Amino acid sequence: MSWLVASKIDHLISVRAMSVHDIATIRQMKESDFLTWVYKKSRKSRAVPVPVGDDMAAIRLPHGNGSPLILLKIDQCLDQVHFDLRCHAPGLIGRKAVNRCLSDCAAMAALPVAILIAVALPEDASLPWTRKLFLGCESAAKKFNCALVGGDTAIWNQRLAITVAAFGLPRRRPVLRSGARPGDVICVTGPLGGSIRSRHLTFTPRIGLARRLVETAQVHAMMDISDGLAIDLPRMLAMSGAGAEIDADRIPIHPDARRLARDDHRIPLHHALCDGEDYELLFTVAPRDAARLTARRLPIHTIGRITRAENKIELISNGRRIPWPAGGWNHGAGRP
Repeated sequence: MSWLVASKIDHLISVRAMSVHDIATIRQMKESDFLTWVYKKSRKSRAVPVPVGDDMAAIRLPHGNGSPLILLKIDQCLDQVHFDLRCHAPGLIGRKAVNRCLSDCAAMAALPVAILIAVALPEDASLPWTRKLFLGCESAAKKFNCALVGGDTAIWNQRLAITVAAFGLPRRRPVLRSGARPGDVICVTGPLGGSIRSRHLTFTPRIGLARRLVETAQVHAMMDISDGLAIDLPRMLAMSGAGAEIDADRIPIHPDARRLARDDHRIPLHHALCDGEDYELLFTVAPRDAARLTARRLPIHTIGRITRAENKIELISNGRRIPWPAGGWNHGAGRP
């Protein structure tokens, strides 16, 4: 979600005090439903060539077609939603908070330049623990030569909340979600599912790989898989006005997803599609470019193709068409 979406949400929540009925409704509704409403309310601006709806927003400063683009992103990381303070180390929590934001830079093939961090610390947090939290944030940013340039700290009697804002530069132009074309090959950059076992804390944003993809091929559309392929692929298709045909047998399934399936008796494919927090890249390219990427031995998996059937996904397994799942990460019912 771009910083423009977040700022809109902050404004909407601060407009008036919310009743118990309002809060219950927000918890029960899907995040995507609320964001769709926010998108419709956002105003267009010539200074914002990439507005609400992509992984990052783009602004042009000073105004003018010849001015460089600056990409902006803000993301939150909340205790007992994205991590669990009771069992996760502070360094890993800080690392995840920053990497979630930097993953959106990868989603647009952007180079992260700087980050800001705002932290609401629980009042019982110790100084050594807090230092480890910030060191985790700093080490994640340092891996990409991304400077920590400021932020804010507060202390309160609630759970830990971390907000990270990232500033990035596109290589040439930002890769959007809206460029998928009929006939494109749909690809992902790694196995999916089972991130809850630990990968949601230890993943590395695919920034370097994203840059190699756009240097080697013309990537038409791209985003990171944060809420699960079951949710994120429809988001890309909605932005592109297209549909998809997916070969279920070609979706790469992580060993962690297979381990979870043995425990909860769901099929591994369900976890691969619905668990979320994989932070791999989902992208589309022309068939010839998919072949070029494969020849260069880049870590990509082709899982289907883009069709003209707008917002329709056909999932095919062993020659049978099966329903596209409605699951995926829901922040109203998230679990770390």
